[in-house]
Amino acid sequence: MIHCDPVLCVGCRMCEVACSTFHFGAVSPALSRIRVAKLEAIGIEVAIACMGCAEKPCLECPTEALTVGARGEILLERDLCNACETCVEVCPVGAVGFFDEEPLFCDLCGGATSCIEVCPTYALSSRDAGISLAAYLEVEGLPRQKRAHYAESLAAPIRESWRRGVRVDA
Repeated sequence: MIHCDPVLCVGCRMCEVACSTFHFGAVSPALSRIRVAKLEAIGIEVAIACMGCAEKPCLECPTEALTVGARGEILLERDLCNACETCVEVCPVGAVGFFDEEPLFCDLCGGATSCIEVCPTYALSSRDAGISLAAYLEVEGLPRQKRAHYAESLAAPIRESWRRGVRVDA
């Protein structure tokens, strides 16, 4: 799955461009399966995509349209999806997009990981699925608010290191 180092991310959104172009042949953040959360007040940006979390609340899909792929990615059976947006609502970090009555999950570009390839600061990398997001399961709000909350939690140790004058890696 895709990991973003908030120390390195500059919020350029090239990952969003690469993702939407790879999947739809168009440049549009609305079509991207990775979204940049910008916390302008504190100068932190974090690209967030489906992390294949250990909890997988999206699998509570009422039509069972979602399954887990071999690399931990969430797979959509389009014929079963009724566009209820349950997966969007339950994602603890707001990583699930929705366009044209279809949820948008990071599918690792079928192995090409276009976002990682174009990241100019090398902030993006792949990592094993299964990270626990239990601490975020009770976060309320719209997906963009959940992304901001998750980004803020990643930013806290970075900001503290800035205060102490010591660099930490996220």
